[in-house]
Amino acid sequence: MRETEPIKESLKSLPKYSLSKEQRLTILFKLQENRPNKEKNFKPAVTFVSLLVILFILVFSQFRGKLIQELAMNKESSEMESSMVNMEETFLDKEYAEKGRFFTLPDTKQEVFGIEGKVGILNVFDHFVAEDARRVAKLMILFWGNPEELAGKDYKIEAANNNKSVMLSEGVLLMGLNDDDAHVLTEFTPFPDEGLWQLSFYVDGQLFDEFSLEVLPPFPKTENYILEKSPKEMEILKETDMTIESLGKNKKKIDVQLLGEDGKIVSEHTFVQEAEHIDGLSNSPVYIYAGKLSFPEKGYWMLKIDGEKTQRFEN
Repeated sequence: MRETEPIKESLKSLPKYSLSKEQRLTILFKLQENRPNKEKNFKPAVTFVSLLVILFILVFSQFRGKLIQELAMNKESSEMESSMVNMEETFLDKEYAEKGRFFTLPDTKQEVFGIEGKVGILNVFDHFVAEDARRVAKLMILFWGNPEELAGKDYKIEAANNNKSVMLSEGVLLMGLNDDDAHVLTEFTPFPDEGLWQLSFYVDGQLFDEFSLEVLPPFPKTENYILEKSPKEMEILKETDMTIESLGKNKKKIDVQLLGEDGKIVSEHTFVQEAEHIDGLSNSPVYIYAGKLSFPEKGYWMLKIDGEKTQRFEN
């Protein structure tokens, strides 16, 4: 009996997940079956070793199964983590074409943005702004290369970022005007989002060239008013001429308040109506108010225009 006591104690101390109830009973049954008596002269040492072997096999099989399962789970988890990292790196490390640059045409001294000697957009505004149709309403696109391979050919201009692709313009190229070899006067589809966009220019279905540019956040606006200049284009501590457009408010003047991120008034201004025109799409009158605005520092702000608040924006 004394020889089997250590085994019984081992069974009691085993973790619950190591052996099932049936396996524990099997070992106990073997203990009872192999108990030495007066009529049989079994060697206690042999019995003890046999039972230890049985116990070792059962425990090892349980441990091995659990180990294999954990290794498989760890491998799967590692593979999933590695896959997610690779996807994230692909997303974050998307390669854009080189950024466009400003350059000046030698003949007309006009400023163009793009790739010098290849393709460019005649500069009217310094930046494109997301959701804005005004700055993309009338654009001159210039191409340089072989005039015979450009003029009269189909073109298209696409824009893409990490999430979206937009057809900006398509049509037929015309003969060059000055030092360019072909050009087109066109209108772009507004950029739907702020951020870095890659513009790709195609002629007769073949990629001609491409460059990237930064699109600013949408203009601050309220229900009835919208700014015509981006706060990101304004210098700090410098009063800047600003116009505000309204589709429905016909007033001689409007009050404009600059609010800090906490909602407190930072400065107050008066904008005076200086023009009126008819919107080409809605055929409704548009009223233009002019005034001055400045920001004391970089940060987050709101505007209260004629009692209406804009969303929070960054300058």
